[in-house]
Amino acid sequence: MSQVKYEEIISQLKSDLNAECAIANKYGIILGSLIKEFAKGKVIPHGILSLISNSKEIANSLNLKKINSFALESEKYNYLFTFGEELILISKLNLDVNLAKFMPSISVFLKKLSVSITEEEEVKNFSVFDFSKEISKIEETLESEKIRKDKYSIIKDLVKHISS
Repeated sequence: MSQVKYEEIISQLKSDLNAECAIANKYGIILGSLIKEFAKGKVIPHGILSLISNSKEIANSLNLKKINSFALESEKYNYLFTFGEELILISKLNLDVNLAKFMPSISVFLKKLSVSITEEEEVKNFSVFDFSKEISKIEETLESEKIRKDKYSIIKDLVKHISS
């Protein structure tokens, strides 16, 4: 199974979209990042993860089918969190970036990335394991061990008797 190179994906996003990005798994562990606040190996803060995990309930309460992303505005930047079933994409954008134009392209990218990763992780061939063959081999081994033990037990007893 090939290893996904998140750093290369993030570098490509930086050049294509002119945005610093980070990719995290569904548990919030950062897999690759160009954002110093979300460095590789760190965990997304609990409050943000909670918001992502509760997105279905929030969507239901707003009579929506699904929430795909949300944005946080800070003093200098917008942080866009786009999430799917397996991955979370974090984008750090300048305040002058039009989120309405940026969000659809980043959502499409995340969907394509998620599909390609799940296809790579999917088990292609699964063979049925035949336990009956293994059990018969174990039984044969046990039987031969029993015969071997019994075969030399008389000699062992004789040696013990002579040595005592």
